[in-house]
Amino acid sequence: MWTSSYEADQSFMPSLAQFTIQQAHKASHIIHIAMEEKSIGYWIGMYTIISLVTCIVGSGRYYFVFSASLWASNTLFQDLTRAVLRAPLRWLDTVPMGRVLNRFSKDFETIDSKIATDVSFLVSNSLGLVGVIAAGYVAPSRPFFASCLLTPGRFFLSIYMVPLAAAMLAVSAVYASHYLAGAREVKRLESNSRSPIFEFFGSALTGVATIRAFGKAEGYIEQMYQKIDYYGACTFYVWLFSRWVSYRLTILGTLFTLTVGIVVVSMPNTNASLAGFALSFAMGYSLNVIWAVRRYANVELDMNSTERIVEYTKIETERQGGIVPPAHWPSQGRIEATDLVVSYAPDLPPVLKGISFTVEPRQRLGVVGRTGAGKSSLTLALFQFIRASEGKILIDGLDISKITLHDLRSRMVIIPQDPILFSGTVRSNLDAFGEHTDEELRDALERVHLIPSGSSSAASPSATASGTSTPKPAKNSNPFSSLNSPISEGGLNLSQGQRQLLCLARAIVSRPKILVLDEATSAVDMHTEALIRKSMEEEFRDCTTVVIAHRLATVVGYDRIMVLGEGKVVEFGAPWELLQKEEGVFRGMVRESGEEEGLRGMAREAAGVLIEE
Repeated sequence: MWTSSYEADQSFMPSLAQFTIQQAHKASHIIHIAMEEKSIGYWIGMYTIISLVTCIVGSGRYYFVFSASLWASNTLFQDLTRAVLRAPLRWLDTVPMGRVLNRFSKDFETIDSKIATDVSFLVSNSLGLVGVIAAGYVAPSRPFFASCLLTPGRFFLSIYMVPLAAAMLAVSAVYASHYLAGAREVKRLESNSRSPIFEFFGSALTGVATIRAFGKAEGYIEQMYQKIDYYGACTFYVWLFSRWVSYRLTILGTLFTLTVGIVVVSMPNTNASLAGFALSFAMGYSLNVIWAVRRYANVELDMNSTERIVEYTKIETERQGGIVPPAHWPSQGRIEATDLVVSYAPDLPPVLKGISFTVEPRQRLGVVGRTGAGKSSLTLALFQFIRASEGKILIDGLDISKITLHDLRSRMVIIPQDPILFSGTVRSNLDAFGEHTDEELRDALERVHLIPSGSSSAASPSATASGTSTPKPAKNSNPFSSLNSPISEGGLNLSQGQRQLLCLARAIVSRPKILVLDEATSAVDMHTEALIRKSMEEEFRDCTTVVIAHRLATVVGYDRIMVLGEGKVVEFGAPWELLQKEEGVFRGMVRESGEEEGLRGMAREAAGVLIEE
């Protein structure tokens, strides 16, 4: 309308006798425009208003899209975290950690930064395509433009442009289908090829000291290069597919625009406004078709990351429901197992085959046996990491399979073979939820001999009750002298013995009624083991203790010994009683240990047996 308003006087023919029917329609259109002639300010003002509305709507669109994207990403992250943290032990043992890290890192990066943009532009280009088609074919049918529809130029132009536009759309769809068929699978290969890099890099960081000690650094570097090269090759082909379809769609759009331009120029009786409209339609249509196809392809490929995350959110998780035990449970610490049958998976043979035993309150039970006898499996069954297919375990008369996992695991304490520490401070590792005072934490460190006696009454200058001060450990000082001393990931800045003692201090702080040690002294020196044994005797007298022993000296002085063999209870009784059996399994283990005299002496002393000279 704006363009045609400048052609009114030049296009109006003064001789009415020379009019044809088509010219009459054109003249009526010109007269209509001339009667409503507006100033340049009117057209610029209307154009400015339309532009401002476009800016406001566009900003609102992006606000809506990215707000929804943030909400969706946050929901997916919570679902994935909840599923992984509640996954069964079997799943965690069989799935490489690199796959989990890949989903928490790169896949979420794709969801956070790409999918929202691609979806937004896909909708925008699709609606733009609809708008171009509407402007070209729907708007002329309205009464105001009825006269334009009857012009020969506009009529023949529509006849030519409709088949061309349909043909371009069809060919673009064919190219897109070929592109997606190959790019979809290559994108999956690219996503899967990142997981080994995460896994290998994490393993190399953990064992870097061992790798250097054996001179295998170059070999590990070469393996890392191979994994990166494979990922780079997959990425290269993803982009190669993208350039393939982009090149063909661009050529197709150029040919369409060129063809429309030739048709417009060759058509008779075509005014400047109609020619400009046709060329604008051709360019807008081709661009919107190209970008709509590419955005759709990008959305489908990006959804590969969503697919991978959703896959892990639907994994089987541990049952969280159950009855809530009384607040004082367990008050005594009595453990009773009856015909317990446990396996790691329904399709695997049982590792515990109908074992039965009873641990009275405040008793200390030592569990020994050969490798593969089922000692660690018993520990996992106590905490319901693996569930019994038959039999049951009762703690103070309650079946633990019917208790909520949170209540069960929070009211018992385990010190594993590999001490588990988190990056943070000494305070955060002793009291992760801020439930104890600094005096209690220092007292626990003192009881495990990590700080000298009397240190609990003198707080470090850097320590505060709130625990928010900046860590300021002194050089060449005891790292446990300050509760704000930093602890690196996995506690790698501490020795194995220090980590084990810190875990023992954490157990002392929680003051449980049932304490489980899974070969906690197998990787420490004799002096540290003696410290741990002394601390346990002093601090856990009122606690039922179950110890999976690596060294017989650790448990030979306990109240009861349970010998496991091939998932069954071979022997059960007091150490001194078991040593009296001529063909006893425990006696044979003591004899083969190389320190029979010392072990017999410890068992005799624990039993209070007096031997007359």
